Amino acid sequence: MRILIAHSFYRVAGGEDRYVRQQLDLLQDDHDVTLLSERNEDLTPGLATARRMVGSASHRRSVEATMRAFRPDVVHLHNPYPALGPSVHLAARTLGIPLVVTVHNYRLRCPNGFLFTEGEICTRCTGGNHVNAVLHRCFPSRAQGAAYASTLWVHRFVRKLERDVDAYVTPSEHVRDTLAGWGIPERKLVTVRNFTDLPEAPRRGGGRFGVYLGRLSAEKGIDVLLAALERAGDPEFRIVGDGPVETELREAARARGLDRTRFLGRLDPDEVAAVLADALYLALPSVWHENAPLAALEAMARGIPLLVSDKGGLPELAGDGRGIVTPAGDVAALARGIEAMSGDAAAEMGERARRYASEHLTPRAHKSALEGVYSGLVEVKDIA
Repeated sequence: MRILIAHSFYRVAGGEDRYVRQQLDLLQDDHDVTLLSERNEDLTPGLATARRMVGSASHRRSVEATMRAFRPDVVHLHNPYPALGPSVHLAARTLGIPLVVTVHNYRLRCPNGFLFTEGEICTRCTGGNHVNAVLHRCFPSRAQGAAYASTLWVHRFVRKLERDVDAYVTPSEHVRDTLAGWGIPERKLVTVRNFTDLPEAPRRGGGRFGVYLGRLSAEKGIDVLLAALERAGDPEFRIVGDGPVETELREAARARGLDRTRFLGRLDPDEVAAVLADALYLALPSVWHENAPLAALEAMARGIPLLVSDKGGLPELAGDGRGIVTPAGDVAALARGIEAMSGDAAAEMGERARRYASEHLTPRAHKSALEGVYSGLVEVKDIA
């Protein structure tokens, strides 16, 4: 099968960028795969970038020429914004090529993609009144908010890009249900779990400390985690990652007297693996509707249980004894969860987490599921 993967790489690389490269590697052994990509860091903020987001005729022709030359059976799009804009949708429409979109965030209805602003979950724009992204602090600047709000409105109501999508792949049931609630036909929705490599041998024995792994930003609930660590008596903990609230969190940890909480900053994959080798549990106390973070999958594959909030797709991963789920923002409940992560209890939950990962989160399972999505669309096209 000939598969074209399309993606706008972010200015600051994250899990989505890493997944796209992993998907490319995963499919290349058995399929003819090419990557159509742009780098957002190559764009200069201003009118030209805004035009690219809304729709550039010359860029669309360039994307269309790439598709004509490669002749894919299916196109799989990840992040279109801002560098690709609507070009992939429109070129696939023109050429009659089935289009698959993986939904990594909520940008189909929310300009900033998080359904979260000003410290709380927000659904103001989902009905179509995208001016809220300008009126509220959804972006670093109002100009950026206006660009994304107007772009999304045009793509949704004028260009009607959603009609060009043949299948939406969602990494969690929560996101699938959210899209269905927005009126996207259920026949177009399919949940395909993300994947991770499994270490050859499961970890023996428990770890020494709790770990947070991810971006340091307000929606991740790390301020709640610090309060819970204080309440739980300052157990050993490691925070891996960087982000816009890192300085604020470091100061909060000092103010709370958390002498056994260490901020390790951004680490390379080998360094992350070394930290996880000693982890007792992974904490993800998000206060927004988290999708399916790769950090959780990597922990489960190593036999590390999860301590998560009840938001988004997190409970799906930690359920059935694979971890502990607490109400988002509830310091007391999170502190109790930390205290409950004792050696024996954590080890038992970790074993369940690894078994789940070995059955549902492997590269083989992910590849098979994607191939099923692609084949179904190609067969329908051939019949038509």
